[in-house]
Amino acid sequence: MALAPGRGGRPLHVAMGVVPGGWQRFLPVELPPERVVAAVGLVSDTHLPERCDALPEALFTVLAGADLILHAGDVGELRVLDALSAIAPVVAVHGNDDTVEAQRELPYQQVVTVAGQRIVLCHTHHPDRAAEMAQRREDAWEPKLSQRAALGHRARATAVVWGHAHIPLACRHEGVHLVNPGAIASPNAVTRQACRTVGLLFLRDDGLPFPVHVDLAAPGGPFDPRIDLRAGFRAAAARFTTSILAPDLAAGWPELRARAGALAPEIFRAAIVRAARPCWRGERGAITRADLLAALPCDAGPTGEVRGLVASL
Repeated sequence: MALAPGRGGRPLHVAMGVVPGGWQRFLPVELPPERVVAAVGLVSDTHLPERCDALPEALFTVLAGADLILHAGDVGELRVLDALSAIAPVVAVHGNDDTVEAQRELPYQQVVTVAGQRIVLCHTHHPDRAAEMAQRREDAWEPKLSQRAALGHRARATAVVWGHAHIPLACRHEGVHLVNPGAIASPNAVTRQACRTVGLLFLRDDGLPFPVHVDLAAPGGPFDPRIDLRAGFRAAAARFTTSILAPDLAAGWPELRARAGALAPEIFRAAIVRAARPCWRGERGAITRADLLAALPCDAGPTGEVRGLVASL
């Protein structure tokens, strides 16, 4: 997909007859509005409806007037993209934890050209499960960022927009601008996304990209994530996601997850999600053992064994 400036080199939002909207208040001070040729909204990891009931209203205000929306995967149901298209045309990829529908209909990666600048859009999970898990065990940012930069080099792209990490991040690495907008929903069923963010990627008339993040809980201005790359991935993740396991579950969680997941993986996962939803909605602070037991069916067989494991914690 390619979007280019309109006749006479006018900015996209002017050429398309769109009145610049909410994004103007997020412009970096060093970027005059008259030099912006495109404003691209960035969204990722919405996981709707499993981990998110609806897109936050603030998202639509922040991204109003954008020329294009890029969704970096783990969309959830495709109606998410329909909703975002009320703002601007949407380009999306699928993620590793996406719905069957999204994985079937959306590609793994796309190259989008906006105002003459190539942007690689990819969730950036590894398709091979073993390789993905090995990558997750690596705490250093350097190999993670180099992998993303390699996608940009291969496509000769100015920027790579990626998801998956649930951490808002913007940096220039190995000559490529890497931008993760952060996330709307949690990375798994036992955490909460403590800070929900989106991004804006402004393209200047000389092709230079200016990425900005916005915290949807405080959308009055830009948000600086202040990621210390030297501190490692886990330190950054701990700032943006928090556990929702109560102490009576947290201590024995690794063993319970392994054993119950082996006995009845789908039933166990569905029960965790049911127990987690009140936490994601702000109705409950944490998942207790009683909550998980209440979410499990009262059946015999493997389900009964799972209930026994939870009760014996």
